[in-house]
Amino acid sequence: MHPSYRDWLRRAVPSEATWRTKLSELKRVEAVYGDMDSLYDQDELQSLLEELAYSSEDQRRNRPNPSRLTINGDVRNNLASYKAAVQKYARFRQDFELESARIEVSTPASDAVDLLAEGDRTFSMERDLQAALHKEISQLEAGLVIADGGAEKAVASGRIDILAKDSSGAWVVIELKAVKAPRDAVAQLLAYMGDILAETNESVRGILIAPDFDARALSAARVVPSVKLVSYGFRFSFSPLAA
Repeated sequence: MHPSYRDWLRRAVPSEATWRTKLSELKRVEAVYGDMDSLYDQDELQSLLEELAYSSEDQRRNRPNPSRLTINGDVRNNLASYKAAVQKYARFRQDFELESARIEVSTPASDAVDLLAEGDRTFSMERDLQAALHKEISQLEAGLVIADGGAEKAVASGRIDILAKDSSGAWVVIELKAVKAPRDAVAQLLAYMGDILAETNESVRGILIAPDFDARALSAARVVPSVKLVSYGFRFSFSPLAA
């Protein structure tokens, strides 16, 4: 497990209790399957995630636990929780690699760069984007209104960057990325949408906002009509001061 993961996870989950639970679950998976980073380097944890999958149909047919983890109690719920912990680690690694690549391209080799500090700056950029959209949400889409009171809404899968409602009254989950959005950003958005659907039983759709999108994120979103990808950029204007 990468040493930066603990700090990343604190920002990704809604509470200290959730942070401890997800960290503990990942440690347990790692104790059984081996180092998470080595597994990620093999296939981005896809084989492990497939082994932790257990559907409602599996449960209905009383199929055995497909994983190497010892499960006492509800197999489906326990494996879903462990799977979510592994998915969070996969997202962390993707975010970490994207940030590393961006620093490598933009920074001369002779300059020492503190990667963790750079990650904090990325986090700050997301917060700035979040604040700007809270002030002018209609710039994103006409008819949108903020529905979270200006604070991130905590759901089972984490914290929603912005929760809004559109002109038809449907919930709109908005996820923000300061760097290129990986495939898992779509999965993260869908998880939040699922949480809102379970909580409200009302129509919900999602918007993923980033400066650019991984090809796999584009492919994943293409088959989900309720998800929209939106890119953003900056425009500067310059005015000379009077002498």
